[in-house]
Amino acid sequence: MENIQWFREAKYGMMAHWGLYSVLAGEYRGKRVETYAEWVQSYAAIPNKEYEQLAKSFNPIYFNADEWIKLAKDSGMQYFVFTSKHHDGFAMYHSKADPFNVVDATPFGRDVVGELAEACYK
Repeated sequence: MENIQWFREAKYGMMAHWGLYSVLAGEYRGKRVETYAEWVQSYAAIPNKEYEQLAKSFNPIYFNADEWIKLAKDSGMQYFVFTSKHHDGFAMYHSKADPFNVVDATPFGRDVVGELAEACYK
């Protein structure tokens, strides 16, 4: 079956968009960004060096991949898509190519994509 056909037949799934930009919650220096939160660095013209400092406070201790995937499955979803690396360059997985990732640059230190993949596999 081709991907397009499968997608049309699957119909219902989850697309999760989450990353370092979440720390700012769509606001920078007291001003709300009038676009999607994941574009905050671009629209607020946050310098790379300043933006990279957000990683020091990214610590989603309540993240539970098994709960996310169970919720999707229990809701009848047929697929789960996760944005693993955004245009800001921050990866939600461990990378040997660049330390600007959730494992190396944050106190959280866990591979979100790896945990989601394992939860899906189960």
